[in-house]
Amino acid sequence: MKLPILPFLVFVAGIAAAAPSFKAEKPYPAIGLKFKTLSGGNPEPLKQAQTHTYTRTDNQTGATDELELFSARELWYATQHLGQWRDKAGNLMILGRADYALPKVRATAGTHVSREDFEQAAADNKLRIGQVDITDNRLLSWVGDFADAKPGEPEKIRCPFRIRDAAFVPTDHPQQVACLFRIKSQLPAADDWYCLIIEIADGTSSAKVRKDIETQFLATISAIPRSSTTTRADNKELKTFTPGARTPEKIADHPSRDAAKKSIANMAGWWYAETADYIFLSDVRSSLGKNLVKTFQTILPDYRKALKKLVPPFVEQTDVNVVRIFENEADYKRHVGPKHEFSDGIWNPGLRELAILSCGNKKAEETMDIMRHEGFHQYLFYAADKIIVSTWLNEGYACFCEGAVIKGGRVSFPETGRVDQLLRELPAATALIPKLIKTSHEGFYAGNDQQISLKYATAWGIVYFLCKGVPSNRKYEAYATILPDYWKTLKETRDCEKANEAAFEGVSMEKFQKDFSEFWQKGRNAARRIDPLAANQK
Repeated sequence: MKLPILPFLVFVAGIAAAAPSFKAEKPYPAIGLKFKTLSGGNPEPLKQAQTHTYTRTDNQTGATDELELFSARELWYATQHLGQWRDKAGNLMILGRADYALPKVRATAGTHVSREDFEQAAADNKLRIGQVDITDNRLLSWVGDFADAKPGEPEKIRCPFRIRDAAFVPTDHPQQVACLFRIKSQLPAADDWYCLIIEIADGTSSAKVRKDIETQFLATISAIPRSSTTTRADNKELKTFTPGARTPEKIADHPSRDAAKKSIANMAGWWYAETADYIFLSDVRSSLGKNLVKTFQTILPDYRKALKKLVPPFVEQTDVNVVRIFENEADYKRHVGPKHEFSDGIWNPGLRELAILSCGNKKAEETMDIMRHEGFHQYLFYAADKIIVSTWLNEGYACFCEGAVIKGGRVSFPETGRVDQLLRELPAATALIPKLIKTSHEGFYAGNDQQISLKYATAWGIVYFLCKGVPSNRKYEAYATILPDYWKTLKETRDCEKANEAAFEGVSMEKFQKDFSEFWQKGRNAARRIDPLAANQK
């Protein structure tokens, strides 16, 4: 997670309350419906299912392996969810299709299940909802699971012309209005039950929301031919390569790539771009933002090759790097949550997703810095086989890589703006080193902005010293084994504390601090000429 070099202030403007209403209808071919969404609302991507990692130990051999498990409801919800839209007052509209009931899946560990077990359970035809009556308990249970609330008895609605059946379903969520409906049509959409949920955030009464659903939403909705594609016509692919450009990489099918595309299905204004290792999802409309993503597509293959030399992977990555780029700051903050809303970019290993706030009025290079910084965290997560890496080293490398210069297939790692703070506070940074190396993840981010910023600068300074300073001068050769010993021990033990101990075993910390300080005061010129990618291969 990248923090700004200097402290910053945030100003939050108030938003006037406005009752949820519906704007002009639009066609959604992937759903098979034409309908209205919230006035002033923006499509909001559904978060990927959270990954929960468990370590399994064989009682006889002691061998361990890791399981990646999920909430059965999250996996199921993604299959029933068609889209959601949020207006400026925070009111949320969710549309779902009642395809099949939430399956009962035996938990593999804790309360979580494997994706394979879920998919096997979900394939049971007995779970299909079908054309049941609106009072059928299976349908009402589906509403409860989809709304994550306890449903009451359905209250039938006098149906508009295009609606075959409709009813409001009261729930125990006081700010929630749920409406079941079926379309009157000869098209396949007529066979399906749909559910509209409005989560009220501005204090509007549920009675008014119900009235608007009847008069503005249900009265205008209609069926249209359904597309077979996973993304609607608006979700166009951003093309990068033009005649005379480098031949595009071959892009293989992958479940993560398909899930990423599905997450923006039915979301007008969202588009995607791909490389062999990445998929970018974005709602950026400006030519600046789109050109930036095209730049990502062009340079990131070379960047990844450089990272594989800088930190050779324990295992070859088989997953796809998902990057979601937001144009709107409020949408970004909502997506990453209150804990990380101060950031401009964050790699979330649980969601297997890197989220970035687009540069907007900032310089594009700032967004490039974020992509290189968070992109290293994303790379290391897979390269280190999802093992926890010491925070000083993880953040130190990310800061080292954020300033990477990528030109003509060559990647170099010059000093970054963090050097100014490091030199300005060198005595404090030098004194911090022993504690920083042993600091936990939570401890690294504790303190005020200035303290955290110094930790980032110091971590960057250590990694720069080890990657470029040590190879530049024989007097530092005693430190040449620190990084190789760390990665070797981490791979063998899967324990970052043991890796730390092995890396600094036999190293006089007092002398290391002295040499570190001396290097930054008068040893930088030779280090600037060092190529850490070449040095790493010796």
